[in-house]
Amino acid sequence: MNTADPVLATVHAAQRERAAVVLAQPSGQPVPSPCVSLCQMQSDTGWCWGCRRSLNEIANWSSLGTHGQRAVWRAISVRLGHAVDATGAT
Repeated sequence: MNTADPVLATVHAAQRERAAVVLAQPSGQPVPSPCVSLCQMQSDTGWCWGCRRSLNEIANWSSLGTHGQRAVWRAISVRLGHAVDATGAT
């Protein structure tokens, strides 16, 4: 799979939008998993092609708590080239 793949570009655009929505929610809200069921690790970055998480972020997701999960979403946003600050503002 390469980054010019139109399906992957669509998935990543949707993931950027999801990140903005998730990070704009009040911090007490449950945080949805970033998984998009397009699971393949990139050897050059160590991130999943679909959700853009690292293996550690994937493995630890359920034990992170909402603060940690929101931090992962912020990292995903940055990895996708759409920085979102801690308050959800772009």
